[in-house]
Order: sequence, then C-alpha cells, then structure tokens
Amino acid sequence: MQAIAPHPLSGPLNLTVVLATYNERENLAPMLAQLKALLGQRYRLELIVVDDDSPDGTADLVRALARQDPRIHLIRRVGRNGLSSAIREGLLAATGEVAVVMDADGQHQPEAVEQAVQELLRSEADLVIGSRFQAGAVIEGLSLERQRGSSQANRLARSTLPAYGQLSDYMSGFFALRPDQCAKAIRAVDVSGFKFLYELLAVSNGQLQVKEIPLHFQPRQSGSSKLDNAVVWDWLVSVLHTACFRVVPRRAVSFGLVGLSGMVVHFAIYGLLRSQGVAFLTTQTVAVIIAASSNYLINNSLTFRAKRLQGFALSAGLLKFLLVSSLGMAANVGISTVVFSSLQGGPIALVALLAGILVDFVWKYAASSRFVWNVPY
Repeated sequence: MQAIAPHPLSGPLNLTVVLATYNERENLAPMLAQLKALLGQRYRLELIVVDDDSPDGTADLVRALARQDPRIHLIRRVGRNGLSSAIREGLLAATGEVAVVMDADGQHQPEAVEQAVQELLRSEADLVIGSRFQAGAVIEGLSLERQRGSSQANRLARSTLPAYGQLSDYMSGFFALRPDQCAKAIRAVDVSGFKFLYELLAVSNGQLQVKEIPLHFQPRQSGSSKLDNAVVWDWLVSVLHTACFRVVPRRAVSFGLVGLSGMVVHFAIYGLLRSQGVAFLTTQTVAVIIAASSNYLINNSLTFRAKRLQGFALSAGLLKFLLVSSLGMAANVGISTVVFSSLQGGPIALVALLAGILVDFVWKYAASSRFVWNVPY
C-alpha cells in the first residue's frame, strides 16, 4: 500500500476516527487497538467514541482506555440517542483535517481507513464512501435477504438523489470526509433520519465531490444488529422526505404515513361491523376510536419515539390524542362544509373534501406534537 506524504505544513496528517456505539463493549477494545496499530505511526490520530449510555459498560471501558491513551476521547450521551445524531456530534467534535466514520462492531475493516484517506487526498474529493456494492467489494456480513433489501433501498435512494446518481451505496456506514468542506452539510443533517450518509448527501444539494472505494464488509464480531422495524420506517420516511424536496417537516411525513395506516384500520373495522349488522352510528364511532388509537400507538413507537410515552403517561397521552383528533375531525367537517357551500361549479365536492382533510391533518400534527408529546412541530 502506497504511503501518504506528510502534511506539507504541520507534519503528519491529523486524522479523526468516529465510532458511534451502543452495547459494543466486546467489540470496541480490539477495534481501537487495531486502529492504533495501523494508523498511529502515520497520523496524528484522534479516536472519538460517541456512546449512547450503553448498559453493557461500553462507556466505562472507553474511559479506562482513555486514561491510558490520550488519543482516545469519550462522548457519553445521556437523555439523547440515535446513530445519526451520534455521528454528527462526533464529527462536530473532530479536530482532524480528515475524519472517518465507521462501525465499531468489526464489520468495517480498520485497513479500509487507510484506503479511504488515500483516495480522499489523491482525488481531492470532499467525501469518500466505502461501498458494499461497487466492483471489487466483498460482502460477508449480510444474509442474502439483507443484501437484496439493501440493494432495493439503494435503488430507491438513487431515484431521490439524482445529483449523486453515480454512487452505488447511499446507506454505507463507512466514509471519510474533510470536516471543513462538509461542515455546513454536517450541521444541516436531520439527525432523526435513517442513515447519516444519505441525509448528508440529501442536504448537500449535489455540492460535494464524492468518490467511492470497494469495501470488504465482514460479519459482526459480537452482539446483535441494530436493524429493526423502527430503522426500516426511518428509511421509508427519509426517502419520502427527500422526494418532497424536504419542504414538509420530516416528522410530519411520518405522521402522515401513520395517518394512512389509520384509514386502513378505519375501513377494516367499519366493514367488519357493518357486515355484522351493527348500526351505522355505532360502527362509525367504534371505527374512529380504534383507528385514532392505532395512530396514537404507532406514532408513539415511531414518529415520536425519542419522546415515547410509557406507563400512566401513555394512557393520559391517548386521551389527549383522542381529544385532539375529535377537534380535528370537527374542523374537517366545518371547513369542508364552508368550502363546499362557497364554491360554484367545478369539482366542488373534491376540493371541499381535500380542504377539510388538510386542515384536519395540520391541526392533528401540530396539536399532538405540542400537547401530547411536547415536541416542536
């Protein structure tokens, strides 16, 4: 492997490696040791571990290692969590002229750091991505099902990021960048998004010079994957958010998707009860309450999971949400009626219906954000 020339003004390059962790105690010590052995003699190395208060003692381990080696730094986060926000905090704290983000679970080879840094300096790019799907890449750590899912996700991501249509892996967790050139985009990243890299590309509006290198993706060394239904949901919301030119708040996109699922629940309950001969008013009332309750529980688990309500607060929140929903439905009927009566000719009924739905949605989203989950909208 070709050596990198020393930094022309200040000797060896200042290099920061950011590792976001949650329950990675078993994997982290070997990873840090390999990084120091491979990179410590060539660079002024800074290793930043951003830990989301892992219950397995990851932060305690990092603190002990940092006492022995001043190149290791710990950012322990209490009361806030999420991979994208952890990466952003690590990058904003980085002092290196080049920063590399990688997983701490052993799926990214430490040797890839050197390759990414070389490509960044050689090409004068702003960002170099380690791709699992570029020619020459090796994938050992994903099942065939996960590989197919990742390929489909990347195809959909490409359709929403035409400025970076040449790329092959928009969901990679491994990349190197120049923090100074990427600072504006890093600060603008929506940290509730699915993948930091995808969000970074989306907010940069095609202004970054991006290269890719093939990645050797390995099996996780220890512990379990963080992929779950919430992560898949975040991916869908992120893609739709970008497809809407990021004009609609990301949380509102999620809220709207949940609302669509509530319509399905409503129609299903309505059809079931009516087929059993239940009176219309009773059927409609039950369907409305069940659909609203379903929306509330899904929003609590996904849209507002950072402020997720539990215990008594969950029950109290449901009552508040039902109240908000009832007022929204009243506004829906009132606005649609006014619009219908004021318009003359044309598709009156459709316009009136859409006006009522829009008012209903805006009210429910804004009011429930503030009064149920106490977050800004």
